Amino acid sequence: MANLIVQHWCGPSQRWAELAEQTIRMYSKNVGAEYLLIKDYPMGDMIAQKQSKPYLVLQKLYVLNEAFDHYDDVLLLDMDMIATKVMDNIFNYPGIGRLHKKGMSVVNASKNGRKWPTLYKQGEPMFFGNCVKLNKHQRKELRFALKKDIIDNNMSSDELPPNDEILLHHLLYVTGILKDQDTLELPHDRFCDLPEEAHQDATLLHFCGGRKWKIEETIRNLYGLEIL
Repeated sequence: MANLIVQHWCGPSQRWAELAEQTIRMYSKNVGAEYLLIKDYPMGDMIAQKQSKPYLVLQKLYVLNEAFDHYDDVLLLDMDMIATKVMDNIFNYPGIGRLHKKGMSVVNASKNGRKWPTLYKQGEPMFFGNCVKLNKHQRKELRFALKKDIIDNNMSSDELPPNDEILLHHLLYVTGILKDQDTLELPHDRFCDLPEEAHQDATLLHFCGGRKWKIEETIRNLYGLEIL
């Protein structure tokens, strides 16, 4: 069984991102998975764009590419995720990620529904984009359903293309690939949560927003001089 952990980065390097990446690389090695950092705009050649600059928000869906079909599971992690020294193997758990239950409740409950209401289906699975694990069958089915007109015909009122969360939500609905799956969520308190919400023995932590500036300090406390 071959598994892969993927992260995406675009733009000038940041110290917090470099340090966080090192922890995820170490984690990948410890759980026997390969690691890949994708940079810039890999989706630029996959989907015809209306604008001259490829859509940054779409780039994480590059994991649906057939180039990854030889992997069983592909785990997509945001760059502001770090791995602790509690090396629990996420690939041993069923589930996709953490459900955005508030966003699923009503169209205006999150940015995803407010900006792209035509792609929204109330009550259908919607996952936070920071930690998403998809198996080979799921990736293939989602890829076949991802057509360029879904992007082109669903720009927001402020001319933004659909982000990865609403696109994945839409594709999961139209394919129906999760309708017979019993377990949708990973143990998110151990793999997907914010540091202040996570289990004390969490393996992966998410430092979104202003928390990013605490990554270096957190890693120093966890690893000392091993990684700095």
